[in-house]
Amino acid sequence: MKQLREEIETLLNRSKCSKEEISLITQEKELYPFSCESRILVYLMSLGKITYDEYVRLDRDYCGRNQYLELFDMAPRTYGQTWGEEHIRKLFPQFIKATKENLVDVYPAFDGEFDLWIDGIRIEVKACRANSTKGSGNLASRAYLHTEAHSAGFKYHYQQLKPSCCDVFIWIGTCRDALLYWVLSSNELLETGKLGSQHRNEHTGTADNAVFEGQVFMTEDELLPFAVKEKNILNAVYAKSQVKNR
Repeated sequence: MKQLREEIETLLNRSKCSKEEISLITQEKELYPFSCESRILVYLMSLGKITYDEYVRLDRDYCGRNQYLELFDMAPRTYGQTWGEEHIRKLFPQFIKATKENLVDVYPAFDGEFDLWIDGIRIEVKACRANSTKGSGNLASRAYLHTEAHSAGFKYHYQQLKPSCCDVFIWIGTCRDALLYWVLSSNELLETGKLGSQHRNEHTGTADNAVFEGQVFMTEDELLPFAVKEKNILNAVYAKSQVKNR
């Protein structure tokens, strides 16, 4: 929104519109889907200060910068669990959602400890949204573009990680304009040395526990060895399952 407002300000300065008219527009009550910005752009079009093609370009550029912004409005559990798993399964329907019913014949011991299954590979999916931790406002208002997240050294936070309970992790990073993917085996996660205690309770937050549950904070640069393109996620899962079993 900041960039759009700056572009609109430039257009207003160039067009030399009446400050009184613009002031009246900005004071009008906003109600979705009408906004102050859209009213100003329509006003500029009505005066012949911008063309419809220019309006469409602004709209497309804004949508491109914010194509994943709605994910920042989701409740944490809905985003991290429901959306993340469903997104991966939409990309690759070959993945089976891990439930007792679905795995009764192939993995009868299943007790909810991982998310997806394919050809004997146990997969856990996690997702994290990149946003500024400075300032106030809701998560969407602080959402980072990919370039902003990288420049800020944003640390992606993945929690409730149980390397003893799965073979491969799929991690999703969400920016306003991009989705990033990392695939790593449970062995590789441990070898990063980044897995720390989450201390959710005495049963999972201690290193000597059979099922240790921890968390990591890692920058995009630290995650680079595990980065994959969206189209290569499935192949990476198969490859990383071999790393787990080496």
